[in-house]
Formats: sequence, structure tokens, C-alpha cells
Amino acid sequence: MTDETTPGTSPDRASPGGSTPLPDTTAPVFEPVEAGTYTPAQAVARDPGTGAAPARRTSGLRWAIALIGVAVIVGATAVIVALAGGRPSTSVAVGYMPADTVSYAEYRLDLPGDQRAKMAAFLGKFPGFDDPSNAQAKLYEVFDRIVLAASKDKQSYSANIEPWFGGQIAMGSGPVSATGQSSLEMFGMPAGGGPLFVITVKDKTKATDWLKSTVATPTEVPYNGATIYRLGGDDATAFAVIITGKVMLLGTDAVVKAAFDSNGAGKLAENAGFKAAFATVSRDYVSFTYTEVRGLLQSMISMGAGGSELDKTTVDDEVLSMLPAWQAASLRFEDDALVGDGAYPRVDIGFDAKNKKSSLIGHAPPGTLYYGEAHDVGPALNALVERFRKMPDLREQFKQIDSAVGVAGGFDGLFGWWGDAAVVISKDPSGTIDGGLLIQPTDAAAAKRTFDTLRSFVVLAGGNSGIELRDVEHGGATITVIDFSGAVPPNQIPAGYKAELAYTVTKDVVVIGYGEAFVASVLDAGPGPSLADDGRFKDLLKRAGEENIGLSFIDVKAIRELVEPLVKDVAPADKWAYYEKEIRPYVIPFDSIVSGSRVDGDLDRLTQLVVVKEAGN
Repeated sequence: MTDETTPGTSPDRASPGGSTPLPDTTAPVFEPVEAGTYTPAQAVARDPGTGAAPARRTSGLRWAIALIGVAVIVGATAVIVALAGGRPSTSVAVGYMPADTVSYAEYRLDLPGDQRAKMAAFLGKFPGFDDPSNAQAKLYEVFDRIVLAASKDKQSYSANIEPWFGGQIAMGSGPVSATGQSSLEMFGMPAGGGPLFVITVKDKTKATDWLKSTVATPTEVPYNGATIYRLGGDDATAFAVIITGKVMLLGTDAVVKAAFDSNGAGKLAENAGFKAAFATVSRDYVSFTYTEVRGLLQSMISMGAGGSELDKTTVDDEVLSMLPAWQAASLRFEDDALVGDGAYPRVDIGFDAKNKKSSLIGHAPPGTLYYGEAHDVGPALNALVERFRKMPDLREQFKQIDSAVGVAGGFDGLFGWWGDAAVVISKDPSGTIDGGLLIQPTDAAAAKRTFDTLRSFVVLAGGNSGIELRDVEHGGATITVIDFSGAVPPNQIPAGYKAELAYTVTKDVVVIGYGEAFVASVLDAGPGPSLADDGRFKDLLKRAGEENIGLSFIDVKAIRELVEPLVKDVAPADKWAYYEKEIRPYVIPFDSIVSGSRVDGDLDRLTQLVVVKEAGN
């Protein structure tokens, strides 16, 4: 784990007059690259021209391009993934955030603790990253391409940014507000909320030179021994920057001044919600986010309600009470996965969920491409509905809903018998994609009554519209097929597919989905091969948590292998050749995505893994 400066420490400031920075001891972002292994990309030389200062509008655009280039680097590793020790310490940036911060995110390109080695092992599954010792050079190449593209070949990461960049970027904002309009709008950002950017700096002089070379003639204003660089204007509404020996502060003039005056001892770290959120993180990470959910939503409601009817109802207060006070999320590398962990305080909706093993995985067909399950859906839905049903403002609406449901017992009659429920998308042996909803019935008789009622509706409505029903016996169960072929023109149905839905009700599982074949495959999976028998899925489930309140699985490899032949048949030859050469090698390593949510004391936690494997495995 890296030795971080903790919130409360003072930033290095320039000596009086701002001429000489104090010594900087910040560690470099990466270890030096071995000589000969990589030559940093060079920025295109600039034409000195006549020396005339460019227009302010042009300078603002140049600044925006360069700043966006820096920001994009934050997500470069995530782009790779999408296409992807002991207790950690927070970023030094936390110390500059005010106590009323409701949204905060930090990104650690300095790769603290074990994350450098873990990232190298992760990237080793991709072409060109098989040598861990060369991982840094390869990342520099990626970063250089991003910055060169963002700056129109005027700058590169290795030549222009890495020499001063300390490896950490953070963003924070306060409650949404209609005030504080500024030139932040030129970055496409909402001006309300007082957003603050903090970028760690390892060389103040180089950072300052970079800023001045990127932004033509910024307005310089002395401030408490430092210099405020105002971009896009020369008054307090301008986008402002202050650079110290440790950080670069960016935001509105007032926000930047407040952050600088905090001396890195801002009060966010003392906020009870933030402390609780950060305490949920136990491993080194590359990103961490915190949101004060209720505070943020309350500020949005207060801003949007005005004199409308919304502020005269109890609905907004009830919704707020059913949201967690805060939520936290972190992202880290493992050797073969990018792992996201989330947590938030449990919310009382009148139902106490408990961790347990799945009751439905054994019914999912072996060709399952996607599986998403939630436990105890009926009790949870009914508890939630009862909370809203008791609101005076919604009583009439619920009367209408209950009568419209048309099932004995109303909403409870429709969902009260639901136990666990899962959405399944699968591929049958012929290659046809099908899927549907699986429900574990807690009362099979009630489930049958519900579907008998729905069947009668279909019979009444379908008699004159070409909709027909037929029953098919399958393994001791009855599959009811709702055939729409008489109501849907054949040319509107893809080749190989039928216009039908099907369902079955048994004591173990209720299934409703596309086609007789899907329902039959679920019935066959119960006593036979199923997703639960797949060794790869078993291993993934253990990592996500076998006992949970919900889980999901995406077979990325199988989906790719299914889609690629279809795309090849319709794609132009040159486009497909480009995909095979430039893109496919970096897509092949992605194997699967699995997630599991669970109760952990007074918290709900979510773990998600994006798993990669070497080609051929």
C-alpha cells in the first residue's frame, strides 16, 4: 500500500510572492521505464506565429481539449476493460472537499498497494501485455494515443502530462443549486453544486508551465501567496485554477478559493456518511465513489418542486425514506478480473431479506446466456406497495390499480405467491434465442388460480383476433401455448421464430416465456443438466457469494460466439477484416460477468466481477 498524505495535512505552498515552490516529495506515478523499452510519443511542434495572443474563445477551447484529455486518462483502464493489503487510505484530494459534498469520486492512476501487480496480471490476458514488465510502457502507449487524439496531436501523455501529474484525480460537488452559473458550462457541466476537481501534482513548476502553454494568456490574479489562473474570463464567474506543490485545484473562483484556504483540511473526511462509506472498503482500489443519496435527491426535489403540487404531497418524503442515506462503490484489479464492490445502509421497507442459496439455478437450461435472480420477490413487492398504499395522496390510484389487475386479491393475489424469481435468456441446440421468467411458487395453488384467470382473459380477448391456445403435455407437466400466428403477419416474424408465448405451473417452478421449446427446456433442466451443473458458473458463483439476496450472470464468451457469425454475414468484407485484426483480439479475453448482492449486518453489499481469460482458455 502506498504511503498517502491523509486529510488534514497542509498543501505545499509557494513562498511569499509565489516565486519559489517548496520541495516536493510526491512519488512518481510509475517506476521509470527501462531504457530502450519505450520512447514516449512526442507532441507536434507548434508554430510560434506572430506572437499575438489568440482570442479568449480559442484559448478556452484549447484548454477544454487538453483537460478532457487528462480526464479521459482516468477512464482509460476502464475503456480497456469495457472493450473492461491492509486498509487503504483515501486520496489527498478528500482534504480539499467541503463538508457539504454530496457526490465524490477519486481515481488512482498511481495504482496503490497491490494494484500495480494485479493490473499487470489482468492486462496480461490481452495481446501485447503478456510481459508484465512491459505493462507500463504499453499503458503509456494507450494514454499517448488518447491525449494525442484529444489535443489534435498537440500533446501526448508521456511528454506533456506525466512529468507533472501525481497520479490521482478526484471530483466532488455539493447539493444541486440554481446559483453559481459560470464558464463551467463550456465543459458541458451543470454549474450548480459547486463542482471541484483536484489533481495531484508532483512538480508544481512543470504543472504551471503546462497550464500556461495549454491555455493562451490566462488571467493571473494573486491570492494569499498563490496565483489564481482564470480561464475564459477575468472575473469571479471564470473557470479558475490554483496550483500548489501537491495539487491542482479547478472549479469556480469561489470553490477553488475555499479549497485552497482549507489547507487540505476540509471536513468531508469527518462527515459521518463519508466515514461509514469509506469504511466499507477493505482492499486497495483504483477508483472510489461516494454519493449522499438522500441529500442529493432532496436538493434536486427542492430545486424542481418550486411552487408545484409535488411539494404539497407526502410522496417525495416517502420515496426519500426508502432510499439509503449514502452509497459507496470501489473498483479494483484482481489477476483475472476487474472487481467492483458496492455498499449502502439497509432500508426498512417492511420486509427483512435474508441471504440464501438460489432455488432456481437448477431450472435454468445449460445454454443460458443471461441469468438474473432476485429472492423473495413477492413479500418484498407487497411490503413496498403497502408503504405507498398507506399514503393519502395515492389511495385513489391504488383503488384503480387493484380493480384493473382483475385477479382475486388484487395486487397480493397477483404477486403474493411469488418466491424467488429469475429472468433467463438462453440458446437452444438449434441456435434459437429464447427466454422468459422463472418463479418459485410459495403457494402453487394460488399460482394456478392466477394463471387460470389470465387464461380466461386470453380466451375472451383472443377469440375474434386470431389468438389460439393449446395445451401440450411434457414430462408430467402441462405447457400452455398462446399462439399469435393468426394475429401477426408472417413477414413480421424473424426466420426460425414463432409468434407464441408459453407457460407452465408446477409445484417447483412457474415458467412464462417465449415459446414452447423454452418452457420445455426449463422443465428438462430441473432433473437434468442445467446452469447449476456448469463448472465455470459454479466457480464464479463462489466468488460472488453462493448465499445472497440476488445474483446475475452474463456469458460474454458465448454471446460473442453467437453474434460474430451473424455480423460477419452482413458486414462489408473490409469492415469485418478490420474487426478481426484490430478489435477481436482484445474482445476475445472477456469471458463472463457475474454479480451477487447480499445482506451484511446493517449494510447491503454488491460484488461484481468482469472476468478475463487468455485466448484459448
